[in-house]
Amino acid sequence: MLHLALAQTSFKRMVSYRAATLAGLVTNFFFGAMRAYIFIALYRGAGKTVVAGYSIEDAVTYTALTQAAIAPLLLFGWWDVMRTIQSGDIASDLTKPIDYYSFWLARDLGRALHDVLARGVPILLAYSLVFDIVWPGSAAAWAGFGVSALLALLISFSWRFVVNVSAFWSTDAFGLGRVAYMSVLLLSGFLVPVAFFPDWLQGLVRLLPFPAMVNTPIELWLGMLTGRELAAALLVQTAWVVGLAALARFAYGRGVARLAVQGG
Repeated sequence: MLHLALAQTSFKRMVSYRAATLAGLVTNFFFGAMRAYIFIALYRGAGKTVVAGYSIEDAVTYTALTQAAIAPLLLFGWWDVMRTIQSGDIASDLTKPIDYYSFWLARDLGRALHDVLARGVPILLAYSLVFDIVWPGSAAAWAGFGVSALLALLISFSWRFVVNVSAFWSTDAFGLGRVAYMSVLLLSGFLVPVAFFPDWLQGLVRLLPFPAMVNTPIELWLGMLTGRELAAALLVQTAWVVGLAALARFAYGRGVARLAVQGG
């Protein structure tokens, strides 16, 4: 019940930021439309209808979904835990009778639900008024995407949490964070689908958790993963959820121990 209350409180707090939500929505759609037209121009300029398995409609839909994912996944960064560590406010958090990781996870899920409804869905609807985009063709496809999107959110949160607790060790944690978040933008398939990468780079990127945050859910949406491929993709995402959550908890535990040893 406590975690549900935390999620509800986080959701309600986000609702109060109506102007910021609207500004973010307009900005996301504007830059998303620019990206879509760039893809259209590249396809037409090259005289191609399909590139690496993506039609023009697939590529435009990809830009719509990546723009819709910016707010829910906080792809450009999240610093809340880092700020509490650097300000010392974490000392009061440590006295609360609640698991610190799940405390922030509950809050993040409430925020993400708001961003899906207030930013993600409207962007997709706005895109559908301007472009021809692809929609999942069956209830099973919608269900697969929903599961994958939730796993992507959990992966994103654990990654962000790990980045934030680096503040226990670094005085320039914000700098490290910027590098970490830029890595997500470059290697997750946010800018272009992973299928567009050179083969050697695809092999390396798929060893990282980043494509599981962005590329995998979108390929499920587009119907590119079915049957065994779909099951394997969800299994990989689940493995990253478990692995990164374990890493996040371990890093936090070591950081708190270090803080206590130093007399913090």
